[in-house]
This record gives sequence, structure tokens and C-alpha cells, in this order.
Amino acid sequence: MFEMKKQLMWSKLRVGVVISIALVFLLVTVFFAGKIGDLFSSKVIVRAQIKDVRGLRRGAPVWVSGIEIGAVKHISLNQQYGTLVTMSVVKSAMPYIKNDTYANVITQGLLGDKFIELTGGSDEAGQIAPGSVIKGGAQLEIKDLVDASSRSVSKITDFVDKVENILEHFKKSEGTFGKLMQDPAVYDNLKASTVQLLAVLKDLNKSEGSLKMLMKDPSLYNNLLAASSSLEKFTRQVSEGNGTIKRLAESPELYDNLNSMSQKLNSVLSDLDSGKGAAGVILKDKELAADLKGTVAGLRDEVNELKELTKDIRSNPKKYFKFSVF
Repeated sequence: MFEMKKQLMWSKLRVGVVISIALVFLLVTVFFAGKIGDLFSSKVIVRAQIKDVRGLRRGAPVWVSGIEIGAVKHISLNQQYGTLVTMSVVKSAMPYIKNDTYANVITQGLLGDKFIELTGGSDEAGQIAPGSVIKGGAQLEIKDLVDASSRSVSKITDFVDKVENILEHFKKSEGTFGKLMQDPAVYDNLKASTVQLLAVLKDLNKSEGSLKMLMKDPSLYNNLLAASSSLEKFTRQVSEGNGTIKRLAESPELYDNLNSMSQKLNSVLSDLDSGKGAAGVILKDKELAADLKGTVAGLRDEVNELKELTKDIRSNPKKYFKFSVF
């Protein structure tokens, strides 16, 4: 009897153990939902610098190209990076994460669950090293669009109000533009000026004068351009060289000397005009000037006679010189 009870209790115990193990496997299967293999795969830590995580929580999935490769392990504030998100990803996914990979915080579904989507990056950037920090950001949400729209609507409203005020001033003929729009004399003057301008242009087009030549002859433009280039070259040479013109333009001593010389010349001319000195007397005394003129004329006559005499002596020396031996 005792043996039968012992066997029955042992059978119940084995059934309970089997049921307990089955329940444990069932619970593990429900909680991890096909992720049991990931529990035994090697993981690598990757960090992301994200300014605003928008409610991202620990345990949120990490995706690459729509495939889940890990989860968020830790979120903390950092003085250097702002918000630092630590992710644990499977080692087999590391070749697909580059140094220029970007981490986007994306909203999933209507409930607002967050997850991280990693962009593939470029091959030129190279594979990321374990523990490295990549850049990231949050996806635009409806709230951001609503805020931006409200600001835009507010600015548009302000602009419309300003336009209405301007139109109201125009309607009341206030200010210069309002008077221009309301005053018919301005239109009449502009119309008359336009007619006169058209007439001038018509006459100019028909004429053959200098203005038309300046407008239509390319050689005049080329000559003006060449002259301008030559003038620019000359100015550059004067500015860069050390010649007389540059020294005259930059040396204050030359200016002072020229100024002193002009003052002295003015003084001499003033003395001459007032009759001071021998030169002034000669210039102002008409009798002395006439005597000097007569003297100069007499000297000129004497010189002419001397020239004639010299010429005659050379032509007829025997007439003036006689030689005799006995």
C-alpha cells in the first residue's frame, strides 16, 4: 500500500515538473517572440548623438534597411553630445553601419512608439568601430508641422494687414504714392513726356549726327576703351614708379619750392611793373627805351657797313693794300 502511494506521488511530481518546464518555455516564447536566437548572439555597442529623442525609451528596436538588428540599452544626457543613446546591435550587422551612418528617431504606428532607423552610409566612410558615436536626429512629426504652419499663418496675416493699411493710404491719397495714383495731372505729364521722348528718339534714329555715331559706331567705343586702358596704364605706372610726376604728386618739398619760386617771380614782376631797378626803368621810361632802340639800330647799321667793308676787302685786296719792293 505504501509503495503504491509512493509511486503515485512520484508520478504526480514528474507531471508537475513537465508542466512547469512547458509553461516556462511558453512564457519565454511569448515574451521574446522569435528572439531567442538573439540572446545567444554576440552584441556590439554603438552610440548615437541625438539632440531630442522625442520620447524614445530603453528597449526600443534598432533597424537597418527595415531589419531589426538590436535595441536601445541606455539613454543619458551628455555635456559633450547633448543626449547620448547607447544601442546594442548584433555583430553581424556591423559591416552595414558606416562612420557617416545617421540615426533617425521614427514614430511607429498610431500609438507613438519610437524606434531608431540607421541609414546605410557610404562605402568611402568605412566601417564604424565598436563604441563609436554617430550623429542622429528626430523625424518631423505632426506637431512640428502644426507649429511651423501656425507661424507661417501668423506671418501671412501680418503681411496681409500691412498690405491692407498700404492700400487704405492709397485709397485716401495719403503720401507720395497715393497722390501719384490719384492725381490725373501726373498721368498727363507722363504721357506728354513719353510722346516727347518718342519724338526725340525718332529724330535721333533718322539723323546722322554725333550722338547717333556714338551710339552705333563701334570704333568710337573701341577708341574710348583704348584711351581708358592707356590712361589706366599711365596712372598705374605713375603710382608704382619713382618718376618725376610721382615725386611732384607726393613730395611736399617740391610743392614748397614751386610755391616759393612763384612768389619770388610775382615779386620780380611786381617790381618790373612798378619801375623798380634798371629793368623796371627800362621798361617804364619811354625816352630811354627809344634811345636804346636808336642805339641798337645804329649799331646794326655799323655792323652792316663793317660786313660790307670786310667783304670788299676780301674781294679787292689790291684796292686797299699796295706792296712794292723798291
